[in-house]
Amino acid sequence: MTTDTSRLKLVMEQKIEAELTRLSELADICVFALYDPARPDGDPIDFYCVDRRDKSAVRPPLSLSFEGVGVWYFAFRRGETFSVRKVLLRISEHRFIDAQVGDFEGYWEDFPQYVAEDRWVQAIIRRNGPANANDTGSDDPILFRPGTALRG
Repeated sequence: MTTDTSRLKLVMEQKIEAELTRLSELADICVFALYDPARPDGDPIDFYCVDRRDKSAVRPPLSLSFEGVGVWYFAFRRGETFSVRKVLLRISEHRFIDAQVGDFEGYWEDFPQYVAEDRWVQAIIRRNGPANANDTGSDDPILFRPGTALRG
């Protein structure tokens, strides 16, 4: 049984890394932020931002050998707007705890603010629980509405 579980984990890790690599090669901007769940109100403990136009830039790490909450943002610019595919993985003691994928669209000028103030990610880190549970502890999924503006 453990062999089957280990094999499944390895296959899942390979598939996730392959998808991260694919998105990284297509995106105009790649951002990786690593958060420490023990510091839920803190800034990322590691952060990379790479513009695909910069040929000398090294891509954000695509390895899953980290501890904490890792979030990749793959931004695709379309003139004055952008769309983002984001992938959040929580890893603790070398084990997957949970994962979540989301999409967002907005104005290009707001992209840095969106990444810095991503309320979806902050809520998951503060809750320090599964990505699909809300603050009340129930199993209801978080409602993530693509295209929701950050402007108040």
